[in-house]
Amino acid sequence: MAQETNITFDEFGWSVLEERAAAERMGLEDLLTLALTYYESELASGRVAIDVPRFRRSSVGGETRTLKIPLDDDSLRRLEHEAERRGVTFERLSEHAALVLLADLDSGKVAERIIERARSGSSSRPPTGPT
Repeated sequence: MAQETNITFDEFGWSVLEERAAAERMGLEDLLTLALTYYESELASGRVAIDVPRFRRSSVGGETRTLKIPLDDDSLRRLEHEAERRGVTFERLSEHAALVLLADLDSGKVAERIIERARSGSSSRPPTGPT
């Protein structure tokens, strides 16, 4: 199911996302889908980075785009529930998930997580896509 979602970033945020998407040869919608899938896989980790800040960023200079994010019904339901549990909108959770993925890609943490899961034989679904 494709979830239509309004995402807001400033010019810098959009340029970083677009550059990463181009580098990975995927569209913004695919990158955001990957971000949400990765975020969902990290929920049980207890990492502080998955906590979505409740404060609102300034909307000055921000651009909102509507993206269609293909997620399966179960993932969408879990992520919507997580947003509700954290007291934020699904859109805000999506924005945060994108930032978490970008940070973890840059730090090499995504590759580390995939290797850890492969070594442990974990049945949880590792993120797919860029490493």
